[in-house]
Amino acid sequence: MDSYPAQSMPHGQPSPRRSPLAALLVAVAAALGGPACAEKVAQVSLLIGAAEVVHADGSRTALARGAPIRVGDRVETGANGHVHLRFVDDGAVSVRPDSILEVQAYRYDAASPQRNEVRLKLVRGTGRSLSGAATEVDKARFRLNTPIAAIGVRGTDFVVQAAPSAVRATVADGAIVVAPYGEGCSAGGLGPCEGVDARELSAGMGRIMAVVRPGDQGARLVRASDLAIIQTAFVDDRDAGARERDEQALSGARASGMLAAEPTAAQQQRGNDRAAAEMLTLAAVNVPDLNRPTSLSSQLVWGRWAILPGFNDELTMPFALARLGRHVTVADQDTGLFRSDPKVAGELFQPTASGQVEFRLTRASASYESAGGLEVATVRAGNLTVDFDRRSFATALDLRAMSGAEGRLRMAGDLRSDGLFAVIDENQRVAGALSTDGKEAGYLFVTGSAGSLFSGRTLWGTGP
Repeated sequence: MDSYPAQSMPHGQPSPRRSPLAALLVAVAAALGGPACAEKVAQVSLLIGAAEVVHADGSRTALARGAPIRVGDRVETGANGHVHLRFVDDGAVSVRPDSILEVQAYRYDAASPQRNEVRLKLVRGTGRSLSGAATEVDKARFRLNTPIAAIGVRGTDFVVQAAPSAVRATVADGAIVVAPYGEGCSAGGLGPCEGVDARELSAGMGRIMAVVRPGDQGARLVRASDLAIIQTAFVDDRDAGARERDEQALSGARASGMLAAEPTAAQQQRGNDRAAAEMLTLAAVNVPDLNRPTSLSSQLVWGRWAILPGFNDELTMPFALARLGRHVTVADQDTGLFRSDPKVAGELFQPTASGQVEFRLTRASASYESAGGLEVATVRAGNLTVDFDRRSFATALDLRAMSGAEGRLRMAGDLRSDGLFAVIDENQRVAGALSTDGKEAGYLFVTGSAGSLFSGRTLWGTGP
């Protein structure tokens, strides 16, 4: 367990009485303009890819595992960055790629819980929050602000995405209250906003998402899967209304998939069963070219959010094609894994398979990022094994960059009831899904560190 100070004061709050020497040291630190004048309220417990912290004085520091976070700090992740923060009260926040999280206030006093105060701001991107002891006694002492909406907690585990077009939130455990800013709800407040504009979202409501767009008078609750199922395709002569609907469909699918790619509370607690993954026997890849287009007849396809494919990407198809007859499962900033819609309404995952099944790698695209830049990578060997009786999976990849750098992925964990899986450990991440019949699979992956990072996406099948 990490060691933390017994009490942390938020930026701008009066400090406890100090000795003359302590007061002099703080004054010197403040005069020097360094962040040392603020107490540590959290530290980096996991770092994948590149990220940095912008201090209250404007200075920037590259993040490393174990780095301290103080009130006033802004954690900024790059396109491949993923950061976990562990706070003084054992609360946790996951900051996803291309995101900014600001610690506006964090006070934890176990002896006087009525004085506790937690205020965070998700400036942009995606973040997951698991509240800690500071809000156990009084959940009105917590607030997550976004540019257009405020979120208070009545539970413990939720995911939020903040973008200029909308704020979206889902709940894995407990409940939250979402409300747009307005009369009776300001960014300077604490706890849930009350009134007719506020909407409560709980985990017991199922796959429901709260959405607030600029100008909305209140939060709306929608089924997360509905955001990705649109029957019309992109055409060049669409009117402004059609273009807006298409853009909203793309934005909604992307947000829904990114939220689904976060591990659930149960998956987070179990973590990566590395021992199970290490036991796998890897089969050498015997497909001449894994990085090739996916057949439209496949149950699982990768759809991209951009019009043109990215670096070393022959695998994805445009969003307009991927979404036809399919819905998004998991996603990252660039792509989403789309699965054929169930034939029976309400069925998300009804596999006929049983026992332990080994999958064969059929498609993959990978890249390697280092100080020397971005280069092509390939999958040399792989294994994906699913135990349908135990609802678990294990996977392993051996990777090689064109420069000769080698990487490996070893991950295992639980399979959700809807056929999705997601696991994160100190330097690896996978998020994926099975087809509704359990015969196809796909996942996105990241493994390595900021100076040596492999990433990509895969597709698997049980056929010859």
